[in-house]
Amino acid sequence: MNSLKHILAACLLFTYQEMANAESFEVVAIEYPPFTTITEQAGGIAFELLENREAGNNLALKPLFLPPARAARYLRENEWCSTFYPPPENDDFIKYQLSEKNVHVGLLRLKQTDDFTWTSLSQLKGQSAAILRTSVDSEFTQRFTDAGIEVTFAESPQAIIIMVLLSRVDFGLADSWSFERLESESKAKLQFSKTSLVELPVTLYVHNRCVDRINIDA
Repeated sequence: MNSLKHILAACLLFTYQEMANAESFEVVAIEYPPFTTITEQAGGIAFELLENREAGNNLALKPLFLPPARAARYLRENEWCSTFYPPPENDDFIKYQLSEKNVHVGLLRLKQTDDFTWTSLSQLKGQSAAILRTSVDSEFTQRFTDAGIEVTFAESPQAIIIMVLLSRVDFGLADSWSFERLESESKAKLQFSKTSLVELPVTLYVHNRCVDRINIDA
C-alpha cells in the first residue's frame, strides 16, 4: 500500500514539474467559433490544430480572448507574441499555416433563387453589410466603403447571422467552415456567396521576437 502511495506521489510530482517547466505562450484570439472560442475547453479548431503541431514542445498555450476592436488595439499597442487575429501589416511577423485546406471568406444573404456572385464589390453599392468590429480605417473595412457599401459592425459571427436573418443588413461577413456548421433551420434561410473575398488557411501569426519559441514550419 505504501509503495502504491509513493508511486502515485512520484507521478503527481512529475506532472506538476512538467506543468511548471512548460513555457507560457500567449495567443491572441477573438470569439469566432468553430475556429476560436472560449466555450470549448480546447479553444476551438485553430487551437486544436496548434496543439497538435506543438505536441512535445513543452509549450503551454495561453489564449487571450478579446473583442475584435480590442484585439486590434492590443496588437497595435502591445508587444504581442502570437495571434489568430490578423495583426497590423507593418508589424514584423511570420505566418504559419495550420490547416491543409483553405477557408473561404465571403458574404451571407437571405436565400434567393439566383447564384450569389459578383465580379467587383462595387456591384453591391448602396446596400449594407455587417462585418466584425475592427478599426474604422482598416484595409478590410475600406474595401467595403470604397465600393459604396454601408458597413455595420458586429461583435461576433453569431450577431452577424442574426442581423442578416432579421434583415437589418443585406449581407454579412462569413466563412465556408462556419456556414457548413450552422444549425439546419438558419442555414436553410441563408445563402453563402460563391465569390470569395479572400481564401486562406487557418493561420497563426507569430511576431519575429517569438519565432524561436515554437516548433512549426512556416
